[in-house]
Amino acid sequence: MKSYWKKWCKISSDFSIRSIIDWSYYKQRLSSAIQKIITIPAAMQKVSNPVPRVVHPDWLYKKVREKEDKMRQRKVDDIFSFSEQSK
Repeated sequence: MKSYWKKWCKISSDFSIRSIIDWSYYKQRLSSAIQKIITIPAAMQKVSNPVPRVVHPDWLYKKVREKEDKMRQRKVDDIFSFSEQSK
């Protein structure tokens, strides 16, 4: 196995597989998956970040502020919707 790794990586000296792996790439991919599954839905539900080592993306703060805005323009459907009591 080591001979194939040396041939593939064109390295003549002894090495470790850990020195070849691009750890920053895999860390970024894992944090992206954690954001999609855990932190973004938590922020949209007004829950503090359950995984503090994975920071929220910048656009998420704007999205949460827009959702909580009291001066937001209402939809026409919301104004003219019928309630169950008025039927």
